[in-house]
Parts: sequence; C-alpha cells; structure tokens
Amino acid sequence: PRPTAVARPVPPPVIPGPPPEPKPAPERLQWAERGAPAFVDVNGDGTEDIVGHVIRHEGGSSSRSFIAAFDGRTFQKLWESQPSEGPDASSRTMVIAQNGRLVMSEQRAVNLLELETGKRLGRVPLSDSPRRLCIPPGDTESVWVGVVDNQHLLFDTRTSTAKPWPRVPKGCATPPLSPQTCNMSRPAAHPTSCERSSYPPSDIRGFSTKYLYRSGGYTLSLGTRWPGTQVPLVGLYAPGNRKPLWHAVVAERDPLELRDTAPEVGEITEDAVYVVYELEKGGARLVRRDLRTGAVAWDVALPESHFTLTPTLWPRDGRVYVSQWGNLLVLDAATGSRLGGIGSQ
Repeated sequence: PRPTAVARPVPPPVIPGPPPEPKPAPERLQWAERGAPAFVDVNGDGTEDIVGHVIRHEGGSSSRSFIAAFDGRTFQKLWESQPSEGPDASSRTMVIAQNGRLVMSEQRAVNLLELETGKRLGRVPLSDSPRRLCIPPGDTESVWVGVVDNQHLLFDTRTSTAKPWPRVPKGCATPPLSPQTCNMSRPAAHPTSCERSSYPPSDIRGFSTKYLYRSGGYTLSLGTRWPGTQVPLVGLYAPGNRKPLWHAVVAERDPLELRDTAPEVGEITEDAVYVVYELEKGGARLVRRDLRTGAVAWDVALPESHFTLTPTLWPRDGRVYVSQWGNLLVLDAATGSRLGGIGSQ
C-alpha cells in the first residue's frame, strides 16, 4: 500500500508591525563659553571632564542657552542645567568647581550644583550682576563671588550660604579695561596674563613686539619683523633674564605664506609654548615649540571659525583645549592630534 500523504500546517499570515521609530536627530550644539570652563572629573573615571556654556539650536531661529557637562573621553553630554533667570542670564553664566561641587552664577544669583548630576542644591541671591567667580588661595570650601556693585560675597559650598566679603582675595581682581588690554574676550580667570606692549624685557634687533604673555616668570613676546615686510615673530625670555632664550619666525615655513600681522594668542606651560598664527591662504594654525630651545614639536590646522572672537588656549593634563566661539577643540599636547571636541566643528 502507498503511504498516506501528511498535510503540512499552513503558517499564519505575517502581520507587519509598526515601523521602527526614527532615531532622534543629533543635538546641534555650539560652544559658547565666555569665561573659564570647569575642568573636573565629573563621573569618576579618572579623566577630566568639561563643564561650560553651550547653545542648542532647536530648529529655525530658535535656540536655548544652558550649562552642560561633557565626558572627557567620549565628549558626550552627561547632564545639562538651565539658567532660571531667563535668556539674559546666559551673559552672566560662569562656572567653577570647588569641594566636589559646582558653583554656577546667573544674572542676579549664584547656585550650588551637584557635580555628578547637575542637580541644584542651593541658591543665594546677589545684589547685582556677578563679575567673577574665584577660589581664594588655600581655600578648599568656598568661592569668592565678585559683584558689579562691589557687594562681594564668599559662598560656602558645604552649606550653600554666603557672607559679605568686600576684600578682594589675592589673584581674584578683575583688571580694568585699558589700552593694555589684550582683547575684550580673554577670560579674566585665565592664569596666564596678557598685555599689549611694545616693551619686552629687552630689545631684539628687527623685532617689534605687540603682545606679552607671562606665566611662571617666563615672558612670551609676539610681534612682527621691523623694518621691512612684516613677518610674524615669536620670542621667549626666561625669568630674570633680559636676553631672550630664543626667537624666530612663528612657524617653520615660507614667510610669504604667513599673514603679515602679529600673532595674538599664545600660552606658556612648564615645557612648551603654544602660538596661534594665520596663513594668507589656509586659515589659522596652532604651533607647539619647546620652552627652552624653541624647537617646533608640531604644527596643526585649526577648524575654520565663522566668528571674530580670538580663541583661548587651555593647556592642561596632557591636552590642549582650544576654546573658540562655536566649538571647543581638544588636542593631544604631545602630538597635536585631535582627540575630540564640543560644538559646531
């Protein structure tokens, strides 16, 4: 007898499910820190993270300002905190880390935030707009708050309370604007001083100085060749020495490729100097030179900036942070290679 055929079960019809939800568009963030960012390990992974002022573009001409913390390894946002006093607060928003917490100013107040989450822990009103946040020398618990009307306060990060403190602590004074002011956008909290001056420790033949940066007793002179066709020059003076350690054209390339103006941005560290200079064609670049010999270690291009504010350099912890209006670029201090960044670069 033939075997009986076995009917195969008919599978049920496939009903298509709902289409997957589209991934949210990445945030359009613009780095907008006017002062000093807070460099502090927020998430406890051993790498300094970055806290500063950013702007989020939300479509059309709409935007919103806030303070945010970014991971120092991935540069992804960890948390954000909105100013509570309206859009005008953004121009007075400053941050400083102290005692494992974050102090954030607004237009007429100073706030205490939890470092790991940005959660608000306390608030103290101010009599006028804040001008400066500064940690007095040797203080491990307080932040001095400089106020425009001179009704200064000392803010306690343990208790979120404040007391009058009219005396300006050492290193916390905001220099008045004068013909010697380097530029309006340079943060008063930067540890390296800068002034417009044509009087370096001593004259270098054919070197016309325009800017002097000082740190650790060293003086970095930025200027141009004179007389003759202007070529950007750089020179370094050691502490207490009128004779320069070295001086040279700002970069090791054909001087005709260089923009014929003095470099405006420099920085001094324990082992290097950094100078931002411009090409006639090709944009801005950052060069690192050895502090004691002037030898060039690297020379890299900076992202194009559509804004006129001069960049600020923050070399620290093996990195160089280049703060521009629009983006914060993070470079490896040893090689100049890009590690990441925040903003519209």
